[in-house]
Amino acid sequence: MNKRRAGAVFVGLLMCGLAFQVSAQDSEPKFNSNADDLTKIRGLLEEFRLDIIRKDGYALTKLVLNPDVLFHHANTQEEIDSARKYDAQFDGIGPSQLDGFATLLATSKDKLEERFRNIEIRQDGPLGLVTFNYDFVINDKVHHSGLEVWQVCKIDGQWKILSVAWTIFDSHI
Repeated sequence: MNKRRAGAVFVGLLMCGLAFQVSAQDSEPKFNSNADDLTKIRGLLEEFRLDIIRKDGYALTKLVLNPDVLFHHANTQEEIDSARKYDAQFDGIGPSQLDGFATLLATSKDKLEERFRNIEIRQDGPLGLVTFNYDFVINDKVHHSGLEVWQVCKIDGQWKILSVAWTIFDSHI
């Protein structure tokens, strides 16, 4: 009888453990977020989008935390291999492209726009992660598309961009 009872207790504990593990895997992560911050992060995206349309590179640079933030597309392996012919230590990212992008905005004669869709924002206190699909549009034609990922942080009551990384698909370059 003790063996049966011990076996039943063991099976019961095993079932409880499995149930806990399944419920832990199914639960979404908890974030310390609020609607006001999520709205302000969406506003940051909108300001970025409008700065591109206005071709205001200077204003766009004021949206980032500092000039040294990561601002670069993720290179393909082919691009990395090509760059390593000249720099054996090339890490696949390289220096920030923020200055170049700001200069492009300030000097381009073309109509420029970046369109966002499938925006997802996750915010936990002073840190946020923004992902979305984008189309970069030149003279009303999609030039390239991809996935864009931003890290954002709240400092001095303002949301700023910590990093911007993106892929490039359907490039017409």
